[in-house]
This record gives sequence, C-alpha cells and structure tokens, in this order.
Amino acid sequence: MGSIRRVVILGGGVAGWMSALALSRALEGSGIALDLVEIGGPDHSIGPFGPGEATLPAFHLFLGDYGIDEDALLRAARGTFALGAAFSGWGGQQSAWFLPFGDIGAAMGPVGFPPLVAKLRAAGHPVRPTDFSLAAVAAAAGRFTRPSDDPRSVLSSYGYGLHLDKAALAAVCRGLAQGVTGHPSPFVRAIRAGNGHVTALELESGAQVAGDLFLDCSGPAALLSQDHGFDSWSAWLACDRVIEGASAQDGVPPPYTHAAAHPAGWRRSVPLLGGPSEATLFASAHHTDSAATAIHQGRRVRAWQGNVVAIGAAAALIEPLYGHNLQLAHRAIQRLVALFPNHAEGPEAAEYNRIAGEEADRVRDFVIAHYKTNGRIGEPFWDAARAMAVPDTLQYKLDLYASRGRMPMYDEELFDRGEWIAALDGQGVHPRRYDALADTVPEPAIIQHVTRLRELIVDAAKAMPNHGVTLAQIGGAV
Repeated sequence: MGSIRRVVILGGGVAGWMSALALSRALEGSGIALDLVEIGGPDHSIGPFGPGEATLPAFHLFLGDYGIDEDALLRAARGTFALGAAFSGWGGQQSAWFLPFGDIGAAMGPVGFPPLVAKLRAAGHPVRPTDFSLAAVAAAAGRFTRPSDDPRSVLSSYGYGLHLDKAALAAVCRGLAQGVTGHPSPFVRAIRAGNGHVTALELESGAQVAGDLFLDCSGPAALLSQDHGFDSWSAWLACDRVIEGASAQDGVPPPYTHAAAHPAGWRRSVPLLGGPSEATLFASAHHTDSAATAIHQGRRVRAWQGNVVAIGAAAALIEPLYGHNLQLAHRAIQRLVALFPNHAEGPEAAEYNRIAGEEADRVRDFVIAHYKTNGRIGEPFWDAARAMAVPDTLQYKLDLYASRGRMPMYDEELFDRGEWIAALDGQGVHPRRYDALADTVPEPAIIQHVTRLRELIVDAAKAMPNHGVTLAQIGGAV
C-alpha cells in the first residue's frame, strides 16, 4: 500500500474547484500532485438546483482562508447579499415568515429571549420574535450594510450570506488554485484494481489519469462512489423532481432568498443581479412535468470508502431550503484537509465518515421539520408530510420544544438553537408553557425591554443604505 502522491478530483464544478483550491494550498510543497478531470454538462456538484446558490454566513471563512476578495467575487458572480430566508405558504396557505441571520431579541440576565416572548404571549401580547431581529427588519425594508465589528453596536447583531452564480464562483476558485493539472476531455469511466480501489480515470480522449486518492465531485450521479451505500430519505423528503431555471429581471434584488410553497412542493428563488436563479421542486406522486429532473434525497453511508472521498451532492443530496449545500461541501473539504492521510486505507476514513454522516443527518432533520410542521390543510402532499413519522432525533427536539420551549442540540449541527426556534416559531409551533425562569422578570419590565429593543432596531434599519446602493458601492451593476 503506497503513500499518496497524486490526488485526482472528478468534476470541475463549484465543489471540484473549491476542493482543488483548498488542497493546492494545504499540500503546497508536499510534492503531492493534483489533477482535475471534467465531466461536462451543467454543474450539479452541490445539487441540480439552478445556476445560482445561496451561502450561509459561515461561508466567509472559506473566502477568508483562501484570500478571495468578497467584492470582486460579488462583481464576478452577479452577487447580492443575504440577510436570511423568507418563507411563504409553509405555515399555512397565506402564511409568511423569515429566518434571519444573527440574533433575535436579547436576554434579560439569565432569561433568554424566547421565554420572555412566550410569557408575553401567554399574557395576550401578540409578539413576533423576528420584529426584534435587525436582519429581518432590514431585509423587509430592502436595506443592507455589512455588520459592525464593535460588539457594543446593534449593527454587530446580525450576519450575512451571499447569493452567487455557481459558475463564476467555480471560475474564481480555479483562478486561485495553483499547480492543478486540468483535463478538459470528459470522463468516461473509472479503472479499478481487484480490491475495488480506483487506479485511474479514463477520458474521452483515451488518456488515463492515474492517482492514489480520488475526490468524487460529480454531483448526485456519484460516478465514483455509487457503491458506498446510500441512506434514502424519501420517506421524509418526498420531493423527487426539480426544474431548474433563471429569469431576467430589472431592479434591485431583495437581500434574502425566497422559498414559496405550492400544492405539490415548493419553489426557490435566489436573487442575482440581472435576474434570479430558480428551482421548482415537487413530488412526482402529486404532480407531473416531463421537463423535470429526477432527484433522490439522501446520503452516502460512507462518504469515504477505499480511496474515494465523495464531496458535495455526491455525498449527500438535500433540497436547498437554505445555503447548507455549499456549506456542507466547505466543511467536507475542511475535514479532508484536517484528516489528510498518508495512505487511503488509514483510520482517518472512519472519523471522516462519522462526522459527515452526523452533519448531514442534522441538516436533514432541520429540513424535515419544515414539512412536519406545515399548516397547509387539505392538500394531499402537505397532509401526508404533516402526518408522517419523523426520525427519532427530530421528534425528540419537537417534543421538548413543544413542552417548554427548550431546544436540545446534537453534535455537528449546522443550524444553531436560535435558528431552530425561529423556524419552528415561524411555522406556528409554540410551546405549551413558558419556562419558569421568565417569571423572575415582571411583565412591565419585559414590555419596557422589548419596546426599547424594537426602537433600537428600527432606528438602525432606517439608517442603513438601500441594498442597491450598497451593491453599487462595490461595483455591482444594479
């Protein structure tokens, strides 16, 4: 068993070139060679969900780690800013709510904001938590500026993500990746040894690209990792078809993604300059459209098996309610760098797979929660989703939250406690009782607290520039 001297990446989409950039920096000076083989066709490396993608705020770490200038990236990728995600029609046909990036409200001493809200509601006050989120208020007003680094400022209370054209993001990564040998002739097949290890990739030109470790960034087709086992989530995530699209649109894009439910699924809009990237997802059991692409949500049982590591949608395909697909790819790349082995069959694969599996399962639970708690009565797709049994890990969360508003957290969660609570509250799930700690604070004091907080947030949002003004300042053509 030889040591790793050559790494070959299959797939030149955003997952492939992000991997190439990260490995080219991490392995610089090691003597390990890097090759990237194209597969042709549209970039489905993080899912077939349209030409654009949203990021979570944590994606800034990737940009910072590899010296990607955010303003230049936004200009290249028709980019816009994201303060969160708007949902319409999920809690009920006429419902609407917003999941903001950053803080919602503020605690009073040891009493968190959710129990304060629950106590006010119990007393008959119609409180909406996101009215106390600067990200949500600014998004509704179409305003954006980057957060402040001063923790004493209310302008430090929120985060932001980006909306990017995937092809442009891949191109930026390709331009920064040094020492990577690209192979534009498309992939034909993998050549394997008797033990199942891939030894080389054969190209349409007839050439063969040999390697010791292979990264499968080919998207849901999982061209190198189909035999890694597959954990299907179709019992919980019934959308099995998607139609990708894009449209032209003038004007200033909103600073948020939008997920609009429809009778057999939902439609995502990622705002980009010049027009949004769109994806319509639905269940074929409730709707048909011959133009749709089939999808199967789930994850590889072993993202890393033998000498092949699946990255992006080759490892897990999850519908894109948030920017988690790009974030999962980023974390997979970070994990591979941290665990980079001397030999492909070393013990690192087990640890890699443990974390990758838990991470994907926690995102799965977060997405399923939106279906389980839906309020669309009388529509078979949604009625079935509301009635389904969910994974035990999710049911445990829902039960504890419904009791007193407590939200247990597992290892490897991508979404934090505040985001879980905001999503369930938006869906209309409220605790039956509020936490007894809230009774340590008199009701008039809570009212005074939230009134002051609201004034502070509204004033801060009013002082922000319009989203279009901020985009124009960095050179975006609005």
